[in-house]
Amino acid sequence: MMKKRVLLYGNQKCFSKYLKCKFQDVLVLDVCKNFKDLTAELNTYSVIVLVIYTEEDLFDFFKIYRSEIPLVICSFNKRVLEFLMDLENLYLLDTSKIRSEILKQLGSHFNETILNIQIPITSDL
Repeated sequence: MMKKRVLLYGNQKCFSKYLKCKFQDVLVLDVCKNFKDLTAELNTYSVIVLVIYTEEDLFDFFKIYRSEIPLVICSFNKRVLEFLMDLENLYLLDTSKIRSEILKQLGSHFNETILNIQIPITSDL
């Protein structure tokens, strides 16, 4: 079975690296740290995971984002999540939660939206 491709954008590598490690068995995750470096066609991805640290990250992303690709917004920034709360077709993930909860929610979302398998979630944090 061919793995689905996910674009994982995050300008700080800690959280992005963690997600890539946890989901590498079931997904192909391409990490992008700067929108200027984004050369791949966005339509090659099944979902885009955007890790937002500042409001500027969000506004930069919406300059290139196409609504036909599912989008997951991960943010420690409560203002960003509140701003996006009423928008449709976005999956919002509060990354201030503990890692096991984040993995559980993200794994469940991937399973419901792009996968037909159960993603094993380990609690080795």
